[in-house]
Amino acid sequence: MYLYANDSFQLYDGKRVSTMYQYGLIPVGPRNRNMSNRMQLLGESLDALPVNVSVLDPEGMILQTNQSWQEFGEQNGIRMRPDTAGVNYLNVCDRSKTETATAARRGLTELLAGERQQFQLEYPCHSPVEQRWFLLVAVPVILDQKRHAVVAHINITDQKRRERQLEAEVARLEALTDLTAAVREITQTVISQSTRSEIEQAVCDQLAGANGYDCARIGEVDGRTGRFTVRASAGRFGSIQECTESDELFGATVIREAVWTGQLQTTTHRRENTAFDWRQDAPPVATKRAVAAVPIRHAETLYSVLTIYTERPDAFSTEERTTLSELGEVVGHAIAASERTQALMSDELIEVELRIRDLFPHESPSTDWTVEITQTVAGPDDDYTMYGTTTEAEIEAVAAVIDPLDVAAVTVIGGSGESVRIALRLSQQCVIPLLASHGWSTETAVLSNGDCYLTVHLPSGDNVREMVETVCEVFPNTELLARRQIHVDSQVDMEIQESAVAELTNRQRTVLQTAYAAGYFQWPRDATGAEIAESLGIAPPTFHQHLRVGQQKLMDTIFGELPVAV
Repeated sequence: MYLYANDSFQLYDGKRVSTMYQYGLIPVGPRNRNMSNRMQLLGESLDALPVNVSVLDPEGMILQTNQSWQEFGEQNGIRMRPDTAGVNYLNVCDRSKTETATAARRGLTELLAGERQQFQLEYPCHSPVEQRWFLLVAVPVILDQKRHAVVAHINITDQKRRERQLEAEVARLEALTDLTAAVREITQTVISQSTRSEIEQAVCDQLAGANGYDCARIGEVDGRTGRFTVRASAGRFGSIQECTESDELFGATVIREAVWTGQLQTTTHRRENTAFDWRQDAPPVATKRAVAAVPIRHAETLYSVLTIYTERPDAFSTEERTTLSELGEVVGHAIAASERTQALMSDELIEVELRIRDLFPHESPSTDWTVEITQTVAGPDDDYTMYGTTTEAEIEAVAAVIDPLDVAAVTVIGGSGESVRIALRLSQQCVIPLLASHGWSTETAVLSNGDCYLTVHLPSGDNVREMVETVCEVFPNTELLARRQIHVDSQVDMEIQESAVAELTNRQRTVLQTAYAAGYFQWPRDATGAEIAESLGIAPPTFHQHLRVGQQKLMDTIFGELPVAV
């Protein structure tokens, strides 16, 4: 009985290795039959493995490869026989000259020389259309009393992708943790800072010191030229001038979008790596620089824009954006509080008189009317209620102007004769809170025939022109009537008042202020608790609870620290 065999062997002529093929009939006796069965079983076993396997002789020559090895060669356009028999594996590594190839040659040489019992190496093997990673595992085997090597290349692409996803997730969580810690430090720091510039610089220092960011800066956008003027900066970009010059273009669009929308905006910029070669161990094909523009605002006032730069590829996730948006609100509140404090502590003030024409557009009224505003209270839905007094004879004229408007409504609360208390509810921006958010105190506000007349106090160092421009951005018909420098008495009483109110929550302050403005504390009362609760959108029991707690806090502030009376 005979077995038809396809055998191959190598001949070395002193210059090159040639692979020769021999076909013929081999007589099959018991010994040859067993050897043939073993060889067939070995070959079929290697072909069944889902990894690329080759066998090297002591010199590094490839003696045998399995089916996976050959199919991989065919799929990747190998320029030789797919089984690569007769090719010296070590010489191929030499010609490659990459770090991976050098490490593979060194490890296999040591293995064949008996200097190690196993060799492993992870390496990239990317194609033009796919990223791949392999694990090379080599072990020695003794054949004919000579040390050979069995080399397996295991595809670990799925594992590497999972590892990278895990690394990216860990990096994202670390960045978010660092940001949360930085925001906590910023919140504590800005409370102790007394000026706006100190607050802004503290914010930049803390963010630039966080691991996830490279540079942070705060600036203002000029309303006429659109130029971004840096007020504070910190981080890897160095000085404000260097930061501005190196990033004059990148981020300009998102800064404008943040100003227009009043919301956080982000963008990324990919920088291509011209040295990238998918065939070698090269750096990534591109790196990313990302920027976030965070509006710093309080109520309806935009103070400035915080821009943060980073080269993290996964920067500004949903959680990170939420935290940064909250940071913008915290810093805006701190700046507003600082400016209010400075306005209260100054003895020298600037007093200006403003007129807003046609604040409530109307035809010429048949009767002149005037409303003196006494209080302004913010509502729960970005609305405002202005409380004031007018005369009974003018109520009809006031209603004739206000009632037809979609953005305002007037309600008579109580009183008679020369002092009728009214509530004017607005669903549009209100000028008095706008001024207060900048630290400008409205001393008087009078509505007359649809126009609004204001007397406003500014700190002595403030710019009146900028104040007028700020108001004009919302109320274009604003004009400056007068300006004067005034001296005021000590602001101790105002400081005590601010200290007492500071103990109240926002809801308690709103309830107390609304009750006071609506004449709840008058006798007889101009408004009931139920009426005030309805105007605030809360239940009467909730109104009374906030009212009692707020009153207790005010009493504690006023009388709690007094000495025992004699």
